[in-house]
Amino acid sequence: MKNRRLRLRLAALMAPALLALTACGQANTASRGLATGAAPSPANGAASVAAEASRFTWIAEPGAGSAPWVNAIQQAHQSVDYNVYLLTDENIAAALKQAAARGVTVRLILDSHPYDFPDAVAKELALFRGSKVQVKTWSPSSTSYDHAKYLVVDGRLAIVGSANATYSAMDGSANLEDNVEVQGGAIPADLDALFQADWSGRPRPSLPAALIVSPGSAKALADQIRQPGPVMMAEEELYDAPDVMAAMEAKGRQLELLLPASIDSEEMANARMLQSHGVQVRLLSSPYVHAKLIVGTEAAFIGSENLSAGSLDDNREVGLVVTEPFVRAQAQAWFAQYWQKAKPLSGAAGSSSAGNTSRSASGSYPYLPLGISQAEARAKWGAPSSVSTTTYRGRPETVWTYPNGARLYFDQSGRLVHVSR
Repeated sequence: MKNRRLRLRLAALMAPALLALTACGQANTASRGLATGAAPSPANGAASVAAEASRFTWIAEPGAGSAPWVNAIQQAHQSVDYNVYLLTDENIAAALKQAAARGVTVRLILDSHPYDFPDAVAKELALFRGSKVQVKTWSPSSTSYDHAKYLVVDGRLAIVGSANATYSAMDGSANLEDNVEVQGGAIPADLDALFQADWSGRPRPSLPAALIVSPGSAKALADQIRQPGPVMMAEEELYDAPDVMAAMEAKGRQLELLLPASIDSEEMANARMLQSHGVQVRLLSSPYVHAKLIVGTEAAFIGSENLSAGSLDDNREVGLVVTEPFVRAQAQAWFAQYWQKAKPLSGAAGSSSAGNTSRSASGSYPYLPLGISQAEARAKWGAPSSVSTTTYRGRPETVWTYPNGARLYFDQSGRLVHVSR
C-alpha cells in the first residue's frame, strides 16, 4: 500500500535467470532445484522449508510471461485453486476456462474492492461469465485487501510470488516480479488448505514456517532479514513496518535495498533513514519494481507482502521461504543484474519528488507535496480529465484522474493524501 496503501503496479518482473545459464538475458523458467531432504536449519529465525522431495523453479518477470501459469493450469486433472489480487491476463483467463470446460474444478478468489481500480471486479466477473469457473470476491475486511498471488494445481503443484495475473505483470514486460513454482512435497497441499479456508470463510489453518502469511507476517519477514551475512531486498514499498525496519537498520551495510524510482516523500524519508544506518539503497526507473524479495546466505523469501502496516497486519498476503541453494543463487543473480542498472539513492536525480511527479507526451507534471489543497493542486496540474470517489480504510476520498493516467487522492477536507501514476 502506498501511504499504507496497496500501490498497484500491474506487474511483471524482468526475469533473467543465472547469467551463466542464459547469455541473452532471457528468463529461464526451466531452471530447477531439488530439495531431497529437510533443509538445514538456518540461524536467527530464517525459516527452513520442510519440503522433502519438492522441486523448485525460479520464475522472474519480465521474460517468463504467463506461460508458467498457463502450463500449470493445463496440467490439471482434478482441481485448480487460484487466489490472485487482480486478473486481467487473457492467456490465464482462457486457460482457466478451458480447464473448467474439460471437467476440472476451477475456483478463483479475487479481491472484492481492489484499491485504485473501482471497475476491476465487474470486468473480472464479466471475463468468466458463462464459463464453469467458480469465482468468489473476498477481502479480510472492508478496509483491507486480499493481495495474495498463489496458484495450486491438483494439490501437488503451486506457484507463489509477487505477480498479479495481468498483462503488465506477465506479458507486457512492464514490471519486475519474483515468483517460484513448487512441485511435490507438502507446500502445495498447505497452500490449498489456506485457499479452502478463505473460500469457505473458515479460520486460517495451521501452516508451516516456510509459508509466511498476513495478517501477522512482520516478525517472520524481520527474521528473514536477520539471517547471517549479506542480504538483498527488492521491494515495491517502504512504509510503516517497525519490526522490519528495525531489522533492516541493524543489518546496515550488509543490506542492499532496491526500490522503484517513483517512491514518494514518506518512502524517501524512510530510505534516507536506512541509508544513515549504512544500508545501501538504489532506485530503479525501469522496469517498475513490483517485487517483494528477501534473499541471503541461507534463504530466499518470495511473496506478495509489501513493507507497510496494512500489508503485514491487515491484508491476506502469502509468501514462501526457500532454502534450496540453486533458487537462492538464481534470485541473487537476477537481483544483481538490476542492482547494477539502478542509481544510488544519494545520486538519484529528482528522487525527493519522484513519487509525486508524472510525465505525459505534452510535458511534465510538477512535484506536488502531500497536504496541499485541491486549489493548489489544480494550479500546478490543471483541471483533471475526470473526477470519481473511492474509500480507503473506510474513509471517503476524491480521485482526480489526468490524461496520462496519474491520479490525485484528496481526503474529506480536500487535502492531497496520495499520488499514483
